[in-house]
Formats: sequence, structure tokens, C-alpha cells
Amino acid sequence: MKKKRILSGVLAAVLALCLVLPAAPQAQAASFTDISDSTVADNAEVLRMLGVLDGTGGGAFQPYGTLTRAQFAKMAVVMLGKKGAVGQYQTYTIFPDVRADHWAAGYINLAVRGEGEEGKDKLLTGYPDGKFHPDEEITFGQTVTILMRMLGYQDSDVGAVWPQGYLNAAANIGLTDGVTMNANAKVNRAQAAQLFCNLLRADLKGGGEYATKLGTLVQDTILLDVAATAEDGSANAIKTTDKTYKVADRPADASMAGRKGTLLLNASGRVLTFIPDKDTSRKIITVSDKSQDSLTDSSGKQYKIHSAVKAYYNGEEKTFGDVQPNIRVGASVTLFFDAAGDLDYLFVSGAVADEAVIVGAQGSTAGFERLTDSSSYAIYKNGMPSSASELRQYDVATYDAATNTIRVSDTKITAYYTYAEPNTTSPVKVKFLGQELPALRSAADSLSGFKLGEQVTFLLTEDNQVAGAVSPQKARGNAVGIATSVSTNEAVVELFCGLTVKGDPKLSNNTVGNYIGQLVKVSSYQKGDQISLSRVTSGGVRGTLDVASRKVGDTELAENVRIYDKVGSGSLVEVKLADVPVKKNSGANVLYAEKNYTGKISLLILDNATGDAYVYGRYKFTPASDENVNARIKVEYGDEEGKTAYSPEAECGGGYKNNDFGGLAFYTNRSGEARLAGAAKVSKLSKVPNSAWNGENSVTFQGNTYLVADDVACYIAAADKWVTVSQARAFSDTADLYYDSIGEKIRIVVVNN
Repeated sequence: MKKKRILSGVLAAVLALCLVLPAAPQAQAASFTDISDSTVADNAEVLRMLGVLDGTGGGAFQPYGTLTRAQFAKMAVVMLGKKGAVGQYQTYTIFPDVRADHWAAGYINLAVRGEGEEGKDKLLTGYPDGKFHPDEEITFGQTVTILMRMLGYQDSDVGAVWPQGYLNAAANIGLTDGVTMNANAKVNRAQAAQLFCNLLRADLKGGGEYATKLGTLVQDTILLDVAATAEDGSANAIKTTDKTYKVADRPADASMAGRKGTLLLNASGRVLTFIPDKDTSRKIITVSDKSQDSLTDSSGKQYKIHSAVKAYYNGEEKTFGDVQPNIRVGASVTLFFDAAGDLDYLFVSGAVADEAVIVGAQGSTAGFERLTDSSSYAIYKNGMPSSASELRQYDVATYDAATNTIRVSDTKITAYYTYAEPNTTSPVKVKFLGQELPALRSAADSLSGFKLGEQVTFLLTEDNQVAGAVSPQKARGNAVGIATSVSTNEAVVELFCGLTVKGDPKLSNNTVGNYIGQLVKVSSYQKGDQISLSRVTSGGVRGTLDVASRKVGDTELAENVRIYDKVGSGSLVEVKLADVPVKKNSGANVLYAEKNYTGKISLLILDNATGDAYVYGRYKFTPASDENVNARIKVEYGDEEGKTAYSPEAECGGGYKNNDFGGLAFYTNRSGEARLAGAAKVSKLSKVPNSAWNGENSVTFQGNTYLVADDVACYIAAADKWVTVSQARAFSDTADLYYDSIGEKIRIVVVNN
């Protein structure tokens, strides 16, 4: 279970960092623009890399267009790996309607006669009238017959009745999986692609997969990057879980990144194509929320993910537990499921933008065609589905080929320009507010108009690369975050976009505590490393939160709204809407609510609405010793590994008992000292049996169901030891559970025997 994220200098927990990956050469996107079916798209890509089946121009595949006998003959010969031999069959005529100058003469002649004296690999015959009829649409029966012959089957193997004998035999070996039609029906391009991919996976008559006729197979590998750099420096190589390969002819499409399957290599060890596993399914989600054991997509669906599940991130194999802190809200993550429907692994794309378009006016998509040849892309702004009408001037758009989406960011940071590499004319890196960020090639024109030491509004991509710059007079920054550490000469702020910025706030000792753990707007107005902090305390939309309707007053919450709770002057704690008790939502007072570009609330700060802003455990109370030494208190609790930990210690009044259970909230005063912001009482449920637990997330006892806090503290009294939930439940069949009166969650588990 996760520990709650209390954002303060004295209870330091760092917000999830943005996924910023090193730039890499990008493969030319080859996905077809008129395919909506994912299986057809996969099949088309497999055959495109092999050179068996191309598009029809303009990025189109025309999946429902039929194929002629001549076209299919060419495809079959290429699939045989005989394309290099076509020239010697081009110079003569076998059929009067396929003369030597016919575009497909070499392919047809090779397919009819086969190679060598024995005519190996004879696939086709003409008609009784002595002609081939190259422009006649090919039928399902003819297609299957050709493919079965490519597998080594002949008439004597399937029976005398044609084409039914071939169709029956083909069905038995899986050649026609996914294609059901009459023998005389015309075959379209999508169906042909399915059949050819089935052929690659099918066994030859004599044993062994057909694909082994074309080269060597590398099975059960995962594509980590389809635009990698080979050892010799060449671009568009394919990085997998075992090594990096150069491609034989055509680079792989970005849509294949993250896929598990089989590489087909030629004699030189170069990739001919990649064949995805047909038993693996995938789902691409945009992350709207996350925890240590789950991801939630933009539709609100939650996916439970064990921390040990494999996760491929930045070209490396890790676990979900490793990468979860680096997956930010708004990121695209692909989940892969095995044949049983269980989550197999997840993939965080390693492809970062290398070009961006700055939106020129509200609702404008001008320049988007530079990013993608398609007009059927979806638009996501700040991680949420959007439309062109919601675009604003100086938004930044990039293209994600893996999901065929235009990704739009409105992040702007106004700061002094302190560094450029190699120069300000063509920078590849820029620095401001203590952050060094990559600059896209497309940013050079606008950046070159500024000199070091000038105040600039930097325009950032979704993955926090600099896409451009404008003067602050044209656009002001909107950088907002939590001040996690503040002193008189340095402030560190975790921005909501994922960046960590820092600088000298020029604060006096008695104002430092005003900012620690609080929401601040960030900018820089003076040269050097100075940072300006403006605390956001109250304002915005007025009203109370209605959880059921997802509204504050009459204003709706955005799907990706960020919600924080606090106690008095205490530090902010990020919570979920589900953490606010529905039956008490009328009392969920709103301290601050900020609208986004759609007019919906994207940022919400609540006043003690969830109970999550306290540290729960056992009080360690030190009474006043004399009039000069005040009483003090702190909380002892168990961290996520069951190790003993302590909250800050603060002065307090009476009314506390040593070793009582409860919760305390803290803030930092102007002098940087910890102070009590409030206390939470807890109620006891005695001797709750293990059978009352519903997994580790809730408990049903005496007719009531209580949620279990993510950071529940577990204590074994007999051993005087803090432990994990599983250890506590294993130690005894019963336990005393303590829940708070605000969120009504189980906060403390105490085992007495």
C-alpha cells in the first residue's frame, strides 16, 4: 500500500517527475491512414516491411479494395523471397495476355513455371483458354490454393475436389483463421493481408514455420524502440529486449513499439519484418490518476497493477514499482494482456517529439499536417481528449505515432534565459530556473530572437521539451506547483507539469514558512538564478463540492482535475475525488478552484475534507517540564516497509496522552519550525476478524464497510513493532482497527496477541 504524499519541507515527498526521455532519431511513420481495425493495421505493417503489400498512394491502404490475379502473383513471389529472380522471367511470354512488357510478367511467369529445371515453387496455372487473365479479381479459392502450395501442399495431399480440398486442409492448419468466405468470393486487401500473415505463422508440410524459409527467427522479443541508433551510427534501427538490429529495407512503424512477437532476419542479420504475437492484446490509455498499485485512464477506468509487473521504460526492462513515480498524469501508457486476459507487461513509449507546431490562433490546426500525413488523428490537450476549438494561441502540438494522436500542451514558464548550448542561434539545450531542457529543432527560429539574460516565456511540449519562445508581453507563464523546500536563499518547486525548478527566492527568515508545502505560482523577474513565488491561498470558483455530480456549485470538474486537501495552515496533500465521503460532501468546503481552457475546474483545494492530511499512528507526548519548556508531541508510525518512522515534533497544549492512537497535521511557521495544524480523533473497532477484510482495500464489520487507507499504519503490540498489513494479519486472526471521523477510513491496525 502506498504512503500518502504530504508535500512539505518537514514531510518531504516528491511529486511524480515527468517522463523526459533522451531524444532519438524518429522513424518515418508508415502507418496507413485509412485503417481503423487494429488487426488489419498490424497485418498491413508486417507485409509493408517485407515489401509484400504497399499502400495505394497518399498514405492509403484501401483495405476493402479487391486484388487482381497479377497483383496477387507479385505478392506471392515476394513472399517466397524470390523478388531478386524476377528479372530473368521478364523477357518472354507464356500467356498471350501477359506479354513481356506487362508490368507483372516476371512475377507471373516465375509463379507459373517455378524455379530451376524441376520447376520448384510452381504456384499458378492459366485458364483452359490458354490465357492468364491478369486483371481478373482473384477468388478466395484461388488465393488459398496458392498459399497452400507455398507451404508445400499439392493436389494429392488435399483430395481431388478443387477448391474445397484446399480450403478444408487450410482450415485445419490455421491458414484461413480470421477469414470466412465463399470459395468464389473476391478477396480484398485486408483479407489478403490476414492470409499472408497466417502463412508466416503456419507450418510447412514437412515441418517448421513458413517464415523460416525467408530467414532466421528471433522469437518472444519485445520492440523497445523502432527508431534506435545502430552501433555504426545508422538511424532507424530496432532495439529489442535482447539487442539492437539494423533493418534490411524498410523501417518499422512507431505503432509497433512495445509489441511482443517474432523478428524475421535475413542472412545478414538484418530485420525483414516483425510479426506480433496474435495471442497478445493491448490497450493504450491516457493516465488521469495513478497510485502504487494502479493506473486510471481518462474515462475513469482503473487498472490494478502489481508492483512486480514488468514495465518497459526508456528502453530498459523495469517493474511497475520502479517506473510508477515517473509516469505523470496525461502520459500515454500501453497495457499488454496475455491470451488469458491477464496483464502481462506495460510499455511507456520511448519516442519523444522531435518537432512541434505552435498554435497560431484559437481553434487553428495550421501546421499539423507537418507532424502527420493523416487527417484522422485524435487531439489530446493536457492529457485529455479535446477538439480543435479548444486550442489556444501559443499552445504546443506534437504527434504521437504510436497512438495516432496530436498531443497538445499549454505549459508556459516565464523566466530569465540563463544558458544555451551550443549557442543562442541554434540551441539544442536551454536553461532557466535551474532546469536544463532539450530544445526541439523547430524551436530555433523563435529562440534565436532572444539573448541570454532576457526574460522569456518558454513554450513547452507535453514531455517538457522547449518548443518555442515568445516575449512575456505576448504570453505570461502559467507554471503552478508545490513548494517542497524553501529557505532564505533557495526554493524548490515541483510543478504540475512534472518539472522541478529552483532558484533564490530572496526571502527573509520570517517569511520562509509561508511557502513550504503550499501551492505557488512561479516566475522569474530578475537576472540570475532568482525565483519569484506567489502563493495561491483562496479564490476562484465559489461553492461546496458535490461529489456525486462532480461539481463545485454549478461548475463541473474536469476529468483530469487535481485535488488537494489541507488542515488549516497545514501542507497540501493530493487526494482523489473518491477520497471525499459522499454523505459528507456538502461540508467539503472549497478553498480554491481554478478553471481550465474548457471552463471546467482543473485544480481544487479542499478544507479538511478527507482526513488524508494527517499523519496517523501512536502519539509520543512529552509534557511540559516547567514554565520554560512547553509540552511537545509527535506521531510514531510504520512506513510502507513496516519500519518505525516519526512525524515532526511540535509544541502542543494539554489533552494528549502518550501512546494514544490518533492523527496530527503540521505546518511550517515563518521561522521554519514545525507547528500543529490540527488533530484527528480515531474511533476503535475491537477484535475485527481477518475474515472481515475484503482483500487489503476495505473491511466490512457489524454491517458497515470501511475503506482502508493506502498508508494504513500497522502495529504489533506484543512485539512493540510496526509492520506491514500482510504481516499484521498473518500474526493474529483478529485486530483492533481505528478509523477517523472525517474520511471514515481505517488508519491504524493494532494486533494485541
